[in-house]
Amino acid sequence: NFRVSLQETVVGFIGGSVVLPCSTIDNGLKNEDITVYWRHNSSQNVYDIIEGEGSVERQDSAYKNRAETFPIEYMKGNFSLKLSNLQFNDSGKYICYITKAHKNPSTQLFVKDRGNHGTATRTERIVSFLILLHILQYI
Repeated sequence: NFRVSLQETVVGFIGGSVVLPCSTIDNGLKNEDITVYWRHNSSQNVYDIIEGEGSVERQDSAYKNRAETFPIEYMKGNFSLKLSNLQFNDSGKYICYITKAHKNPSTQLFVKDRGNHGTATRTERIVSFLILLHILQYI
């Protein structure tokens, strides 16, 4: 049973960076054809490419100065996104909506702790995680 998966999986580490893949094989794209929306967990606006121009106008503040694409690659149909300074809450599903190609490849991102940080910061992270779990119980 050979199954082709449109969803990729990427693993990153706290404080590191990852490239989330997104491309189309449609050639001969013109700038006005290139409109791509990157979304995290369906709703959060990570990055927009509007008519061949990167736009952070409507970007969710969580991704400010952390998300970038590669404009030189747009004409080749490559709209991959680089996400820097990774946090635990960056984990989740990223969807790349390529409007002209009617495609929306997705990537599942897992952010892990490298496990070699100072004990204090690690303890702080565990405490924040427990607080988050506690809050989630009441939502």
